[in-house]
Amino acid sequence: MRDKIRHERFIELAFEGKRYWDLRRWKIAAQVLNGKQFNAMYITKNANGTYTYKAKPVDGVPYVFQEKMYFMPIPQREIEKNPNLEQNNGW
Repeated sequence: MRDKIRHERFIELAFEGKRYWDLRRWKIAAQVLNGKQFNAMYITKNANGTYTYKAKPVDGVPYVFQEKMYFMPIPQREIEKNPNLEQNNGW
């Protein structure tokens, strides 16, 4: 059932910028995003009025999502204010 809900959110909220945050909240971003190549869509209008679509890699560098990225770093200023705070792992 969880996979069906995740898929439904992926479809329904496709253009609302929520996918990245969903992946982080569900702690599956490392599996989904690591090594993924992002593409740009080039659209060309043909002489007969139809369109041709071609996906090309954006920069050739695959996306890297590290486990530490599930939690943001605590700002140094906040740690200095409260010595009981400890920095999140990896930061």
